[in-house]
Amino acid sequence: MLVYLTVLVLVCLLALVVVLRIPRAFARLWRVSEWTRGHILGYKRDTIAPFLSRLPRAATPIAIAYSQGAGSSQDSHTKERKFAAPAPAPETAGAYPPHITPTPSFLRPVVSLLRSRVAPGVSATQVSVCAGYLAVLLYPAIYGSTGPFKDINRYGYIAISQLPFIFALASKNNVLGMLLGMGYEKLNFLHRFVARLAIISAHLHGLGYTYKWCIGDTFMQEIKQLKNIFGLCMLLSLDCILLTSLAYVRKNAYNLFFYSHVVLSQALVIFALSHYSQTLPYLRWTFAIYGLDKLMRLVKTRISTATIRPIPELGLTRVEIPWINKGWRAGQHVRVQVLSSAMGVTGWAEVHPFTIASESNSKEGLVLMCKKTGTWTHKLFAAATTKQMEAGVGRQIKVVLEGPYGGPGFAMFNSYSAAMFIVGGSGITFALSAVQELLQQDSKGESRVRVIELVWVIQDAGSLVPLIPKFAAMIEQSVNTHLTISVYYTKAVVGTMRIKGVHTRLTLTAGRPRLINAVESIVSRAAGVEGSVRSGLIVGVCGPVGLGDDVSKAVGLVDPAKRDEIGGIEIHDEAFGW
Repeated sequence: MLVYLTVLVLVCLLALVVVLRIPRAFARLWRVSEWTRGHILGYKRDTIAPFLSRLPRAATPIAIAYSQGAGSSQDSHTKERKFAAPAPAPETAGAYPPHITPTPSFLRPVVSLLRSRVAPGVSATQVSVCAGYLAVLLYPAIYGSTGPFKDINRYGYIAISQLPFIFALASKNNVLGMLLGMGYEKLNFLHRFVARLAIISAHLHGLGYTYKWCIGDTFMQEIKQLKNIFGLCMLLSLDCILLTSLAYVRKNAYNLFFYSHVVLSQALVIFALSHYSQTLPYLRWTFAIYGLDKLMRLVKTRISTATIRPIPELGLTRVEIPWINKGWRAGQHVRVQVLSSAMGVTGWAEVHPFTIASESNSKEGLVLMCKKTGTWTHKLFAAATTKQMEAGVGRQIKVVLEGPYGGPGFAMFNSYSAAMFIVGGSGITFALSAVQELLQQDSKGESRVRVIELVWVIQDAGSLVPLIPKFAAMIEQSVNTHLTISVYYTKAVVGTMRIKGVHTRLTLTAGRPRLINAVESIVSRAAGVEGSVRSGLIVGVCGPVGLGDDVSKAVGLVDPAKRDEIGGIEIHDEAFGW
């Protein structure tokens, strides 16, 4: 009963957080489409059919621009403009989305403190949440106990009571995330923490009985009982899950981590039911959460034909699926499986997440940019560079897409006064989709954003060349919204580098950006826009963990008076390495 009441306390605390976030959730009801987007991938025929009829099979305007990136940039720019979106329509009164600040103005100093990093990639908010969770579980662990091995069963109950939370926090279709407006990747830190608490509690339970049996000289008789054998199997499963989930294993042997997690977690539930029948109430919830996730993943899965093209300058493979062109929000990602023998003996069965690089309801459909970072992505790039790719048409390949997942949650980028996107390397995919979506919404009079700044940090300046036509087209579309793009390269250039046709609002600079200066600059520009309501600045980050830490530090250094003048600053972080 003590553990059961503790679980109720955890549920009540979760419900309190959900209630506090209800205003932001209901703000999205200003348009039905705002709630329906971001759940199921689909196809809108009238968006792409007329466009495809004018092009060769599998060719898209952006792909044409990329294929010409090595030549004259000015020519590529001209080709791109033929397919540019129409000029933005006049602003529609009352069409702007409502903006709900995440915290009252008097709490912004506290938010800045909670946003600070205590370790690389670890914020004070995460530490606070984990500390609070630990405090709640310590109560049933020590209340009324006269010693660690005096009341052994309570530790077993604590361990088993956390299974529903562990599965809920781990599932891709995260029930808790849906209620909180967060993707599963944002809550993964809590999943790992709660799992480790459950493992510690389970071992205290097992060691307690081992100590008791050894003292009473009955260990061999007790361990032979079937229920205790299943209990031992539970402990071994938990140990294997812990070892294969270490950061080193996740980074260097992801498939081992993934498949061992799937098999051992299912075995764990079976062992628990066979070990002690009183665990059934918690296991029922675990089964329900697991089954819902599998059902939703099936609903979110699409099988389609994609066109893959290599972009050597960026060191990535461009994947285009024109037959899927709606259903996602900027910043969301999909899990991709390539059904081709070119991926190797086991590569066809691997699933990898990639951020969507195009906006929903666009003519080019769903676009992914898969950077070469591992064996699987190198094989994909090699498959795209085969002799079958002719005249820029690309290679046709069958793919399985699952998603979309993640994204901004309850936040609506178009409800802010200004938007800034700071990305590194392949993180440009996140910025491309976000900026294009804002420009698309602005053309319909549905965006409050009047200033957009895109900061892209790359190693090689040559990586900019393939994207110049795209950047130039985006800048030309930004009529009501002032878009500037700043590219920084950190690798010294050998010889002379010439980039033709660069727009005045597109700059290329050597070195790393001074983030505090960049953030203060857009804050000043947003404050200087006349006739606009100050509804805050959204800063989107996508890149290595270190980049997210630097941006968080820079935002924390902004003058509080300037921050409050524009309505506050909010960060949306999409760090690599979930």
